[in-house]
Amino acid sequence: MVVAGVVAVMIATTTIQALRIQRDTTLREDDSTAAALAMEVLTQDVRQAITQQVGGATVPAFSVATATGLTLVTWVGPDPVKVSYVLSGGVLTRSVQRADTAAAGARSTFAASGSSTATTLARNVTSTALFAYVTSSAPTTPVAGVTGSADLALVRAVGVDLTVDSDRSDRLPGTQLKNTVACLNL
Repeated sequence: MVVAGVVAVMIATTTIQALRIQRDTTLREDDSTAAALAMEVLTQDVRQAITQQVGGATVPAFSVATATGLTLVTWVGPDPVKVSYVLSGGVLTRSVQRADTAAAGARSTFAASGSSTATTLARNVTSTALFAYVTSSAPTTPVAGVTGSADLALVRAVGVDLTVDSDRSDRLPGTQLKNTVACLNL
């Protein structure tokens, strides 16, 4: 009975350890997938950022540029859209607003009444400074936030530092992806 008890404890210990490893592997895989998908969507939107012509004025592509938020006009499909990224409470969301139709064939403004859809890109985001901005006035020093219309017009690239960590026990490091995305149309 003693031998059977020792064997049973060894089997139970091995099984519990295997289940922990499986859970940890699944968490890491889920984190990696969420981070990769979020980074892919972010990269596409930033790469296609465009300035707008509203009347006779040129409006910068970026209207919000903070460490945890980003709003820009970009090409998604056949028409420009206004895309907002917000990191709040560990959740990264992406909202897309379609342009208003000012007249036949004219799509240039984004009023508050425009249709908008929101999507959660990633949960368990632990990044505190998700975005950094490279401007034409300081191309070698990314800044955490840009304000003012004149400064927003100078943004030429966006640095993204995305860390997703579902493991609350701190046994495993989170999945971290870093990228600096150039705005090709600016």
